[in-house]
Amino acid sequence: SSGLFDVYPKLKIILGHMGEGLPFSMWRVDNRNAWVNEPPDYPAKNLISDYFLKNFYITTSGNFRTQALINTMLEIGSDRILFSADYPFEDVGHASQWFDKAEISENDRQKIGRTNALNLFQIGR
Repeated sequence: SSGLFDVYPKLKIILGHMGEGLPFSMWRVDNRNAWVNEPPDYPAKNLISDYFLKNFYITTSGNFRTQALINTMLEIGSDRILFSADYPFEDVGHASQWFDKAEISENDRQKIGRTNALNLFQIGR
């Protein structure tokens, strides 16, 4: 809301733990800003959710529940999610076993487990 992403539109931020609940709060922020009598007093030019969808990535770190992953995919899509384990607080093997068996498409599994990170960090380009 500070206008940071208007000044630096290519800036990317990675949030752990399935986005700390933020993917599920974007509608509320936008809704609240839409009906208040006074316009929001911040320099952002777009909806907060627009910046969230364009500039943020979410990791699976510390949250190995398939339904949570699916819900996050429904909110932001699979192109902005990165597999992560949250080591040393969580076991990498446990995280990997869960991810390999999660009931998602193989296309989404490839994106979340590999392709999204390659694209974000421009690896192999």
